[in-house]
Amino acid sequence: MLKFTILLLSLPLLTRAQAAAPTERFSVRHTVFAGVQLPLSYTAGYQVQASPRFSARVQGGLIVPPFDRYTLKTLEGFGLDRQLGDAIDRSFRRGSSLSVGVNVHANSPWYAGLFGQYVHLTAGAITPAEGLGAYFQRDFSGFGLLASPAFVFEMQTNLWLGGLRVGRAFQFRDSRFGLNLEAGLGKIFTTRSQFASNRSLVDALGITQQLYTDLDHEVDTSLRHHGYLPTLDVLLTYRLAGPR
Repeated sequence: MLKFTILLLSLPLLTRAQAAAPTERFSVRHTVFAGVQLPLSYTAGYQVQASPRFSARVQGGLIVPPFDRYTLKTLEGFGLDRQLGDAIDRSFRRGSSLSVGVNVHANSPWYAGLFGQYVHLTAGAITPAEGLGAYFQRDFSGFGLLASPAFVFEMQTNLWLGGLRVGRAFQFRDSRFGLNLEAGLGKIFTTRSQFASNRSLVDALGITQQLYTDLDHEVDTSLRHHGYLPTLDVLLTYRLAGPR
């Protein structure tokens, strides 16, 4: 009874002590990172986390060989026409990407989020045989005139994707450096391709413009229907501000 009375009398003091205890404020975290986004590109970016639960990021990517081949093989695994994949692969020059996203963080190193991504690809020296092969899904390389390098065209393709990611952060002990591992799945929602040849007079012909329009439609249809792109990101991170 005496113990209960003492505890009852001490409750106001305990409550006052809890109210007076300072609450830990969350410090905004600014992080830069660089690494690879397999099978797509080298990548680098910036992330800001303004609350314990949410962060936002922007990142860019550089697509160079052999990433283009890995990406096309992945898309072919989801049904992309092989003739189209081979034509882009043989003539690929370079590419770039830009993405933005938001993440939701758990009370742990795990997080998940949504992202939108823009990808630009440039392929050059595509012969009419390769272009017709992509359109009709047949091999025209045996037709010498169509396969001649005297007339080739360049293709620039823009892709717009959206997707989900799940990741885990590993913070190195007593360091601002860390390592993030992320798995994502993107879906190509729309594309647009532009074509230009090394013969401006040929480009001006109505039949050539119709061919370009048909190729654009074929590339868009094929990529959208089979355009699922799983990715694995391995990112070295450095925290610019906030607690270690």
